[in-house]
Amino acid sequence: MEGRFVLAEGRGWLTVREQQGRAVCCAQIPDDQRGLYKCWLVGPTGKALLGTFVPQEGALRLERTLSVSELKRQGAWPPEGGEAALAFTFGGKEGPPQGWSRVDAPGQLLGEPLLSAAARGPALMRREENGFLLAYRYEPDSPFPLTPLFCFARLMQLNGRDYLCFPFRPGGCPRLEEL
Repeated sequence: MEGRFVLAEGRGWLTVREQQGRAVCCAQIPDDQRGLYKCWLVGPTGKALLGTFVPQEGALRLERTLSVSELKRQGAWPPEGGEAALAFTFGGKEGPPQGWSRVDAPGQLLGEPLLSAAARGPALMRREENGFLLAYRYEPDSPFPLTPLFCFARLMQLNGRDYLCFPFRPGGCPRLEEL
């Protein structure tokens, strides 16, 4: 089994190669100097932490060899993809909540041109079986994100902070019935 998967919104990659009952995983993302990033192997029913990227030759890289049986136990085998997420920023701030990733250009995820133009970054994103969620930090004194969906925003707490959350279908159209 051999596979190559996209990471970091197309800016990075993860390769997985099975060799004598072991999975050899190699990944690379750009080094944006923002903090420490972690990488997961995603399978049909779960995901397995591969580890933390380390700086090498101007990029962030990761190489791990894990047993296929352990990856199966965690639901990450056979692999279906990978995830890379900021876990800790160098400014001392925490990274995104568990299961969420930062998206600097959320408009690229949305299928409706009006919403795409209104969706400015950064935002948080969490993939779900029936699409994805976008969450924006709620700050009463700041402009409201995604103004066209103002009436449908749902207030959520993530890591003890208020966020406005919007669910979308896989193609980027709102799932208004769930708001």
